[in-house]
Amino acid sequence: MRRPGLDPILVREQLFLLAHDETRQMRPRLHVPALAAGLAGATVMDLLIAQRVTVESGAVVPDWYRRETTGDPVTDDVLALIMQKAPAPALPALIRAAAPGLYERTTGALVHRGVIVAGPPRRWRKREFEIAQESVVVRVRAKIGYRVEGRDGPSADADCLCALLAALGLHGALLRGTRSEVDPLLQHVIRELPHRARINNHPIGQAPAVADAVRTVVQDLATSAM
Repeated sequence: MRRPGLDPILVREQLFLLAHDETRQMRPRLHVPALAAGLAGATVMDLLIAQRVTVESGAVVPDWYRRETTGDPVTDDVLALIMQKAPAPALPALIRAAAPGLYERTTGALVHRGVIVAGPPRRWRKREFEIAQESVVVRVRAKIGYRVEGRDGPSADADCLCALLAALGLHGALLRGTRSEVDPLLQHVIRELPHRARINNHPIGQAPAVADAVRTVVQDLATSAM
């Protein structure tokens, strides 16, 4: 039975679920530092969707006239970080600054809400987690699948997730074929985003720029690890 309110709404939380294998104790599909960079980018996208920030010339500019909270503590902290780095932090620098601790905080938030469940602590091993209801991930995955297949129209969170999945190389998370089969579908959605956003005068059109910054940070992580 579906539990009302269990499905995540934030791009950050939906990305977290897609970036884990729910059939293998929520094992990450990529290295945690790279995923943390993706979660930081997803949080910037959540702020774009809420129209609390814009991206101008590769820098994140907050709406200084709005001071109310977003309703999510993690998102609020990233917004505060953006404001502290006034006048406008560059996207890659912001993602690097926001990423530390985001993985753990997102995990904790989803455990608190009952979306994922923590297993018993084990000596010498990291604690494992399980999805409370696999149908939650199925719905998130289906939303992206329907979007790239053209069965659903544009939606801000689905389009942002398309950009992030492509940037992080998480094509396999959709369970819809090989990377070479899925990537053209994701790229089609990504290319349309700026045009649709201009028509609606919405800052979500800058989501591909955020995804590009995530890709840059992840590539730098890979280079530094060599």
